[in-house]
Amino acid sequence: MNYLAVLIGAVLYLLFQLNGILNSPKFKWAIFLKTNIVVFIINIIFGFALVFGKDVQDVYPITFVSAIMLGLSGQVVIKKLSNIADKDKDTFIGINQEAK
Repeated sequence: MNYLAVLIGAVLYLLFQLNGILNSPKFKWAIFLKTNIVVFIINIIFGFALVFGKDVQDVYPITFVSAIMLGLSGQVVIKKLSNIADKDKDTFIGINQEAK
């Protein structure tokens, strides 16, 4: 059941992202899927691994609600990390900035 909760959290995050950009005149499904599908899949893999891991559950028991939050927050963290590495995104950390 917790696997379903991780999936629900990840889908909720995709819907939040879609809601924020759907009315934009520059919105295209191909770009939305390109920028979100890899992050979605990685988040699902990590979320399922954390739910499956017995060591994590010894420290923090994973309930249905915490698994949903795991799906939501995991996608946010992975999306932010992918933005850092994207050369088209301007970030403060500077991994994607050219040396001056």
